[in-house]
Amino acid sequence: HSVNASVQTKFEVQLADATCQSIKRKEREIQVDFGEKPVNDDIDIDMNRFNKFLGRIEPIVLHYLDENLERPNILRHIKMRYTGDDTAQELFTLTYPEILIDKEIQVTSLSWSANGSSIVVGYGSTSHEGLCMHKGAVCSWNIERYKINPNKPDMNVETSTCVTAIACHPERPGIVAAGLYNGEILVWDFREQDSLIARILERQDLHRDSVTSLQWIREPKLSKKKFILVSTSQDGKILLWNPLPSKNNLKLTDAYFVATKGGSSKSSGKPMGVTSVTFNNEDSETFIFGCDSGHLYKGSLNSVSSVQSREEGLADMSVQPKNPITMSYQSHDSPIYSVSFSPFNRHLFLTSAHDGQIRIYSQLFPNFGRCFAPAQGAIFTCRWSPSRPLVLAAGSEHGGTLIYDLEPQEGTSDSLLPSIPVQELPSSDKRSSIIALEFNDKTPNILACGDSAGAVMIWKLAERFTTAQNDEIENLQILAKSLGDS
Repeated sequence: HSVNASVQTKFEVQLADATCQSIKRKEREIQVDFGEKPVNDDIDIDMNRFNKFLGRIEPIVLHYLDENLERPNILRHIKMRYTGDDTAQELFTLTYPEILIDKEIQVTSLSWSANGSSIVVGYGSTSHEGLCMHKGAVCSWNIERYKINPNKPDMNVETSTCVTAIACHPERPGIVAAGLYNGEILVWDFREQDSLIARILERQDLHRDSVTSLQWIREPKLSKKKFILVSTSQDGKILLWNPLPSKNNLKLTDAYFVATKGGSSKSSGKPMGVTSVTFNNEDSETFIFGCDSGHLYKGSLNSVSSVQSREEGLADMSVQPKNPITMSYQSHDSPIYSVSFSPFNRHLFLTSAHDGQIRIYSQLFPNFGRCFAPAQGAIFTCRWSPSRPLVLAAGSEHGGTLIYDLEPQEGTSDSLLPSIPVQELPSSDKRSSIIALEFNDKTPNILACGDSAGAVMIWKLAERFTTAQNDEIENLQILAKSLGDS
C-alpha cells in the first residue's frame, strides 16, 4: 500500500463557523494606564445590621427554593423557538478522482476520527460476480483545515480489494480499521511511518466472505478500559479481535456463528449472512444484529450455546464459535442494511432495509413499534442524532438523506409520530443513492453523507436538528414505553 500525506493549497474554502475551525490563542496579561486616580475600595460594613438582614431574608429565600424543588417540570411544556431557517448548509463535497476512474466504485462506508476533525471514507463496489477485480481505497479529509482540497484527500491508502467497512478508534485519532471484500481486516495508525499495525495472521480465522461491518467496543469481560474490534460478515460470523501492534497481529478472542434453521436438511446449519451490528450503550455485552435474510436478533457475548452446523472451516478456527442468539424480532421482508441503538435510551433501536422501511423497536418486545416507509426505494443506512434524542437520519436509494423529527408537535397526540421526513438533503448529483451517513459526535451539527457516485457531502445542520427540547428525553421514554402497546 501507499500513503500520500501531501498538503493542498489550490482550492480554498473559508468557514465562518467556529465549530468547524481550530483557532490557537495565546493570553498575556497587560496593563493600561489611563491616568485615572486610584479608587479606595475599602467599604465599612455594619456587621450587626448585615446579620439582621440575613436573618430576615433567609426564610423567604428558602421558602421559594423549596417551592421550586416541588415543581421540577415547570418549564417542561415550554417549547424552544429556533432562530433562523431550518435549511442545512453544504460545507464540502469530497471526492477522490483517482479511484473513481473505475465507474463501479462508490462510497461504501464512513467514520469520524476520535476528535471529530477528520472524516474517513471507504471506497469499493457493490457489483461483484465471484472474485473482486476492483481496487479499493481508504481516504481521509481534515474538515477543520483552513485550506482543504475537496478533490485530494489528506491521506489515502490503496487496498487489494474493495473496502466494505470502516471504523475509527473511539479514543485514538490516528487509528483506523477497514474490512475488505475478501474477508481481510486491516488496522492502520496513520501517525506512524509504518502505518499498518495489525492484520489477521492466523488464516484459518479469516472471514470467508465480505466484511459487512466493523465496530470498536470496550472489552466487556476483562478490562473496561481497553477497546476491541467487532466484525460481521456474509459468512455468518460475528468475531471479536484484540489488536496487538507489537506483533502486527489481530488476535481472535471470541467467535459467534449464525446458522439457518429449519427447512431442508441441506439448508439447515448453513451460514446466515450478518449485515450489521449495534451494541447497547449501558450493557456492553448485549447487541442487536440484522441479517441478509431479513431476520433480526438480539445476541449476548455471554452466550455459551453451541453451534449446530457442519459449515466448512468452523472446526479449524482458533476459537470455537458459539450461537449468540437470545431473542428474535419481527423480520424485514428483505436484507437488513443497518441497525442502530439509541444513545439516549437503552431499549430503543432503529433498523433499515431493502424493503424501504425504517423501523423503531424496543429490545424488550418482539414486534416493531413504529415504521416509516418513505417510498424512496431501499434504505441503506440509518442513525440517531447524537444530540437530539428524537431526531434520526436515513440514507435512501432515490430520495437522498431523510431527516425525521419525532418530537410531538403542538395539538397532536404524543403517539402520533410524523411519517414524512422534515428535511431531505440531496446526493451530490441529485440522483445517486446515499449509501452511508454518520453524525459527528464531537460536533453534532455536522453530518457526513456518502453516495453511490463516490462523493461525500458534509452538511451543517440547522439549530432545530441539534438542540434538544426541554422535555425531549422524557418524550423519548414515553415513546419507548408505548412500543409495548403496539
